[in-house]
Amino acid sequence: MFYDNEANKMNCAWIVFVFVATLVVMFRHTSGELTLEEIQKANAILMKHCQPTTGVSDEILEASMKGNFADDRSLKCYLACMMGLSHTLKKGQYRAELAIRLADDILPAEIKDRARVVVEKCRNAANGLTDECEMAFAIKKCAYAADPEIYHVQ
Repeated sequence: MFYDNEANKMNCAWIVFVFVATLVVMFRHTSGELTLEEIQKANAILMKHCQPTTGVSDEILEASMKGNFADDRSLKCYLACMMGLSHTLKKGQYRAELAIRLADDILPAEIKDRARVVVEKCRNAANGLTDECEMAFAIKKCAYAADPEIYHVQ
């Protein structure tokens, strides 16, 4: 894992709790689906944990959002951190079924099908990799190539 010590693990657990609590509050005020704005707010919460934890620079992160994925360890581990907090990457396994379930449960109806297609296309993108940072990097690069617009909401 990309965490250096127990303090970072505890901090991660706290962030996950806050994220889940935020989603529960949002779910109570919606039909179950989140708006793109709500998804961006939830992602911002996660970013506030993962960016300082991994040390990825703003420039590298912004470039990745435009499809320019630097071969940078901090970016790779940032992506693993984000996927780890959503539990779609756990114990060295990409949990595509969970990613699909999350898409079905929280994404707006107009993009659910596209998100499912991206997950299916990228389901095996990390096959053969054992490092979670490398796995996340391969999956996210695949997701961007499959549908750049959906990449921003996953």
